[in-house]
Amino acid sequence: MISDVKNHLMESLGLPEEMLGEFVDSFMASFDESAAALQPFADGSAAPDWMEIRRITHTIKGYSDGVGAADLRALSDALNAAAHAEDAAACRSGAQAIVDLHARYRAEA
Repeated sequence: MISDVKNHLMESLGLPEEMLGEFVDSFMASFDESAAALQPFADGSAAPDWMEIRRITHTIKGYSDGVGAADLRALSDALNAAAHAEDAAACRSGAQAIVDLHARYRAEA
């Protein structure tokens, strides 16, 4: 997870190891924001807002691609498809999967 992100940043962008912290911190700040925005959809305290979920997943797509977080990108794509299909159950489980992944990334960061 975080190690995959660091490896991607070093290999794809040629970043030296001493610069990784800044990029990982920026990625995690974005992920923190997205996970917090998805939490109400994940725990069922808010009805799915299809447009908002699609906006969040579009944002996730951008930063997950940038750092090579393929696991996050895959979950985001699935959640985006569920929002396009207006599938409330799939949106709930997809949002929860991203929130859970966030917790695992946060534990490593």
